[in-house]
Amino acid sequence: MTAIVRQAKNSVLLALALCSFSSLADEQAETMGSLDMPDEQMARFSPDSKMPTRGTVDSVRLVRADGWAWDHEVRVYLPPSYHVTDRKYPALWITDNNLELIQGALIGDALGFSPELIVVAVGAPTDVNPAEFQRRRSYDFIPDKSLMGPMFAPMPAEALGGAPGFLDFLVNRLRPMLAGEYRMDLDDQGYAGHSGGGQFGLYVLLNKPESFHKYIISSPAAYQPWLDMEERWHEKNRDLKARVFLSAGEGEAAHPVWSAAQIVSTVATMAERLTVRRYPSLELTVRIFPGEDHLTVMPIAYTRGIRVLWGN
Repeated sequence: MTAIVRQAKNSVLLALALCSFSSLADEQAETMGSLDMPDEQMARFSPDSKMPTRGTVDSVRLVRADGWAWDHEVRVYLPPSYHVTDRKYPALWITDNNLELIQGALIGDALGFSPELIVVAVGAPTDVNPAEFQRRRSYDFIPDKSLMGPMFAPMPAEALGGAPGFLDFLVNRLRPMLAGEYRMDLDDQGYAGHSGGGQFGLYVLLNKPESFHKYIISSPAAYQPWLDMEERWHEKNRDLKARVFLSAGEGEAAHPVWSAAQIVSTVATMAERLTVRRYPSLELTVRIFPGEDHLTVMPIAYTRGIRVLWGN
């Protein structure tokens, strides 16, 4: 008898739970219907939607830049709606082959809660050891040693100097090649780089800013070379047309390595210089993220930078 009573009680509880879930589902559906969402975004929540839950890495290839002794791995990420629409998409170029960080930063793109971007990740293949990884990126990202000041004095001249050729590789070789394969919006091209990649971002911004329309520049180091480049740019140009998200982690100012590299002071001095110049076409956003160090700040910088520069 006790077992029968217990079973009856459980049945009643289950029925009440199902009623509650049903009521909650109806309430949620009414709430969704009343949200001020674009029709395209609302359609993604339809049971008939053909939208996949995430984007895809569409291609992985090795490409060698002219004059380079090694290949760069190039991975292309396509946003969730790419294969169910025929529209063009902004493209974000990320250095150090950091595709996974950008994919994390784009979480919610299938539901319209973050922007949909084609992402092109370029850098050393994953089977390269850390020493070789650093050697390659130092050459790719840094211009001629004569431009870089005392912080780079201990480095051999041949270890640096690839930045102009690497930029040419990205813009004049890879971009036309990939734009022929994918529906890229060539009027909305972004760059993202951290640390050495942030230095390369400053190099491009202050020498050939037209190479990209938007820049996420995270934790660059060694402020004097970039101040000198900005001075030379300003002498010949009274405008700097770009949207820039420039950032660092607060913890980088209190670490013996990152503070010696002048990371936070580079962000601060460049932000001050660019603000004082009042370039008419420059849109600058600057952030110092509390409590973050040189590594933990990377995903935050990319996530916030994408949302500032592309919305959502």
